[in-house]
Amino acid sequence: MTFTPQTITMNQLTEIDRVRAKFIDRIRECELDLNSSQIQNIFEAEKDIAKKRKFIDDRTDLSVLRLKLETVVLEKIAIRLKYFEDDLNEGIDDLKKSIKSVNKTVEILTTIKNITGIIARILVIL
Repeated sequence: MTFTPQTITMNQLTEIDRVRAKFIDRIRECELDLNSSQIQNIFEAEKDIAKKRKFIDDRTDLSVLRLKLETVVLEKIAIRLKYFEDDLNEGIDDLKKSIKSVNKTVEILTTIKNITGIIARILVIL
């Protein structure tokens, strides 16, 4: 998958990510509930072994799928990092040069601002 800015607008992508984050949070809450002592006790008391096993399997599946949803966010960051790789490398190199010239505070501040601007562009869609 490559980054193509024309595929979807930033606003649409931001809204999609917001919805996904909301679902991830809600799923995580369910996972916490499913791991609570109250639920654990109910299933430990269950006499039907198949039900116990199904509960464990389904609870595990829920966790795995939530992790996959979260991974999509990381993949998107990786795609954006790759897209801005040259700009980010150049900005970091400029910052290192500015830091070596300690007396040039304005230059250091400018290069920091340049790098944070690039990072902000990477993260703007998250």
